[in-house]
Amino acid sequence: MARSLALALYLISAGRGGTGPTPERAPRPDGPLLWLHLGHGETPHRLSHLATRLMRDRPDLTLLMSCEGKDPTGLGAFPSSVIADLLPPDNPAMVRRFLDHWRPDTAVLTGPSLPPAMIVGVHDRGIPLLLADIRMTATGERGWRWRKGMAASLLGRFRRILAQDPETATRLRRLGGRGIAVDVAGRIEETAEPLPCNERERASLAELVQTRPIWLAAGCNVAEEDAIIAAHSHAMRLAHRMLLILSPADAERAPALAERLRREGWIVAKRTREEEPEPEVQVLVTDGDVELGLWYRLAPVTFMGGTLLEGGPGRNPFEPAAFGSAILHGSHAGAYPDAYARLTEARATRLVTSPSALAEAVSELIAADKAAILAHNAWAASSGGAEVAERVTQAILAELDAVPAKAAV
Repeated sequence: MARSLALALYLISAGRGGTGPTPERAPRPDGPLLWLHLGHGETPHRLSHLATRLMRDRPDLTLLMSCEGKDPTGLGAFPSSVIADLLPPDNPAMVRRFLDHWRPDTAVLTGPSLPPAMIVGVHDRGIPLLLADIRMTATGERGWRWRKGMAASLLGRFRRILAQDPETATRLRRLGGRGIAVDVAGRIEETAEPLPCNERERASLAELVQTRPIWLAAGCNVAEEDAIIAAHSHAMRLAHRMLLILSPADAERAPALAERLRREGWIVAKRTREEEPEPEVQVLVTDGDVELGLWYRLAPVTFMGGTLLEGGPGRNPFEPAAFGSAILHGSHAGAYPDAYARLTEARATRLVTSPSALAEAVSELIAADKAAILAHNAWAASSGGAEVAERVTQAILAELDAVPAKAAV
């Protein structure tokens, strides 16, 4: 690891500032604790998938999350057991207080930020330190031009560096020297764990519906119901055997929705009454999001509710993408703008901007070959993101497993 006069001077200067009061913190839990820091430009939605995989593989793990320069936000995307704390200012004394309290077994920084006092403080305690999901542009490299010794000293303190792309790996080696441990892992993308379902139930329903064309409206709002019903009516002119699986955002809405459809002359089955989608059934009303994993598997086409009109809660579009369902969505991405942007770039979705456009899209995607193109692209985008998250997960767990767990004091 290179020594750096610039780094030493930085730490002296940073230590001259006032430390301020120590914030109140929850007690450190027993067992292994992993600190995941979201650097500049990182979003909780993208990193939540990594957190979910880490805790799936290590159920005894406590995950501590911090964000760059602000309170941690977006924790709703993370497992409920994740602990959030403010990142301390880059002051050696405040970093010490933070580390004294949490005593992480392993620390993972994500993104391009390299806070010197934090990196030095973690390294000096012998805590394994990883840098993940980093992308360094040519501009970023030039920013270190007059501080290459400092950059080399900081980068040399990481056990492993997982770069997004080969260009980043090359730039990091130019800054840190060829001795630094840099691998190209890819970019951690926002995706979703495949939702579970009862396989026996899936097989039974698949046998019942057989070759019927099916589409799913997932998480639809009351304000979208007219557009969805009109789209189904339009599509049935071309495919009279078509089945709509209608999943309201609010499960309590299901009885009233089924009653409305019956009054309007539709043949309806209600999942809450264990009614089956028999050949004559035109609409199956589900009990909200309870069995979405089942419906995503059955439906070759999914309309993402909450996107046609502004203000809907919406769901992660990578949920149906994981099962290769062609995705239709409106122009309101809600909490998932990055996910929709990525799927759009992969040509895995179709944008519908009005109720009439939804009707036309559903009718067009009755053709299996057209739906299959979107579905394949959606699955490829989802599986690619999952592979990167898995590589990073295994790298983190390898370091974590090499460290004895600490007990709470």
